[in-house]
Amino acid sequence: MELFLSTFKNRIDAKGRVSVPAPYRALLTRRQPEGGLILGPDITAPALVAGGRDYLDGVNRRIDELPDLHPEREMLIDGLLPFLNELNLDQEGRIQLQPQFLDHAGLASPGEAVFVGRRHSFQIWEPKAWEARASEARAKAAAWLRNGGPSDTGAKA
Repeated sequence: MELFLSTFKNRIDAKGRVSVPAPYRALLTRRQPEGGLILGPDITAPALVAGGRDYLDGVNRRIDELPDLHPEREMLIDGLLPFLNELNLDQEGRIQLQPQFLDHAGLASPGEAVFVGRRHSFQIWEPKAWEARASEARAKAAAWLRNGGPSDTGAKA
């Protein structure tokens, strides 16, 4: 299975448009030839989360694991789905970041954004926020590896 990997920095123009990295566009196209992507605020970080239709299918599968009218199911539906948008890429491979998305991730227009591959999805971060997060994550990953697995780093097996 092909995964979203690596990190890319791209400019956000004055209209809030940013180019999706070419490797991510190619993967999205292979996964769904009709194009486009799903984008929304990450509920665990000051970043945006994006992926193809398969990303949304995965979210829906997790929701469908819960019984109808279950409080957690309703919370997931209300807390996730209304905030996801389906976006099309323009001829130059750009997406338009709406003001609420720029605000959530602390992104400026014009400015820069960091695209971070996360296997089945990718995130869009403000560069300084990403560097802080990456530094912390690298330290925790190194401790996890040194200790041979989960420890007090908060990592889970």
